[in-house]
Amino acid sequence: MPAKTWMITGCSTGFGRALAEALIARGERVVATARRPGTLKSLVDQAPEQVLALELDITLADRIDAAVAAANARFGAIDVLVNNAGFGGLGTVEDASLEAARDMFETNVFGTLAMTKAVLPEMIARRSGQIVMIGSVAGQIGFPALAHYSASKFALAGLTESLAAEVAPLGVAVTLAELGPFATHFTQSMGMTTPSAHYDLGALSVEAGNSQWGAGDDPKDGAAALLAALDAPSPPRRLILGQPGLDVVALHEGRRMAERERWLATSQLQMKA
Repeated sequence: MPAKTWMITGCSTGFGRALAEALIARGERVVATARRPGTLKSLVDQAPEQVLALELDITLADRIDAAVAAANARFGAIDVLVNNAGFGGLGTVEDASLEAARDMFETNVFGTLAMTKAVLPEMIARRSGQIVMIGSVAGQIGFPALAHYSASKFALAGLTESLAAEVAPLGVAVTLAELGPFATHFTQSMGMTTPSAHYDLGALSVEAGNSQWGAGDDPKDGAAALLAALDAPSPPRRLILGQPGLDVVALHEGRRMAERERWLATSQLQMKA
């Protein structure tokens, strides 16, 4: 299989880093980006001919344009865009600020949308390309104290499904990778707004099914699994990664199905007088 050019946002640590390293190891060209490009030096050192390291803040349109132009100038075209950059924060709906919510959406949703729009026209013109959104099982479940993060990932899921339907006939594949917990610094890097005393977040997490996740899966395993799926002739549109993520989604799907069945007559507008 000929080498492709992959552009990945948020490669300084975590899942994006693991994905970049896996791609370098198999001989792909990688445009690795981060807000602090110094964190990418070791990636370039591994394979200087394969890797282009760029500074990129996806909330700034001029930085996006410059990064895409630099990628095209170095490697010719972007075959795969991986929208990995994003962040989370802990806090209840009552306690966390509106500013925190806006900041999260600016990166997790609007920044990702801007990156996608920057590469999409060229992919459509050549009727070839892949766009990968790195989401979360929090895009299927509203976890306690993660409302803003969950809301941003729900938004990303809706965006991805619409985009996938639009561009599939034009030769562009779109996949949403919904991550369960992985052993990265993502959770530790989250800011936190202290909850009001009337919340018992431990009990709420037990009810939500995410209280026993532990350290999480190895991001190298997650990256390998994702790449295998993306190499398939028909890549998935939505792919949950990791057993803990599968387990918690199954729990909530069962609850939703039971509630839907309980209220089926009402949904069908067959209320009794």
